Amino acid sequence: MAIHIDDSKPFPQFLQEPNNKHESFAAMCKRQAEGLKLISDEMEQEDREQKELRELQEKRFERKKKLLFDNLDLIMRHKEEIYATPRYANIDAHYAIRGGGLYVGPLSTARWFSFAGTFVTINLKLATLLRIWETDQFKVKCKCGGTAFIRSFTGSPLSGGSQATAYCPECKNEPHVANRSFGKYYWFLQGKLCEDVEIVAKNFIAKWTLAETEYEKKVAKGGYADPKPGADLHGDGETCNLETMINELRLKEFDESQKSQEK
Repeated sequence: MAIHIDDSKPFPQFLQEPNNKHESFAAMCKRQAEGLKLISDEMEQEDREQKELRELQEKRFERKKKLLFDNLDLIMRHKEEIYATPRYANIDAHYAIRGGGLYVGPLSTARWFSFAGTFVTINLKLATLLRIWETDQFKVKCKCGGTAFIRSFTGSPLSGGSQATAYCPECKNEPHVANRSFGKYYWFLQGKLCEDVEIVAKNFIAKWTLAETEYEKKVAKGGYADPKPGADLHGDGETCNLETMINELRLKEFDESQKSQEK
């Protein structure tokens, strides 16, 4: 019995890979004859560069994570000031806590969006992380007498069991915590990230509404109608990073100690 293969139609796609495309054998031969690749050299170069950027970013986050925990006692002493200072409160801290479990995978502490080709990243904020650490679920009594804070956890949503690692800013030890609810770790953190996403979205909507209002006022006064409301759209102002905040807090404590000595 003869077997007939119709190569004018693509073969079944068994492997669902990102760059896998339906292509008949005949189409492949024509494409190769023209010297064309499904994935061009330029695309491969872009992928390599993106990979290098991701690796550099991961190293940067590891450095920031170490810096944060090395100075966690300083940060906790100034917790209320951080809450009250937007440029401190909004610092990215998504790298400071990790979690995940069976069936649900790793918990993302950052969200990525694409709007009209513009990429926006919303991360877990420092003030949000500090408020998470205020809850009983995310803190534990250390043997030294201080309070340790959960910074990583694993478990299962089916059994509800978990294992977690905490960090004590006083003695620098890492106590292990068991038998706490996995769901109270995972879903609580996910909810807090969603709250940060909502805050950013509402903040942008409010600023765009203000920009439209300012633009309409200019037009009503006889001002020119260009360059549209986008010219009146402004952000929150000065930003801050973890490194700057820590240095400012250190300088503040130094100045306060100097003043107390002078007295």
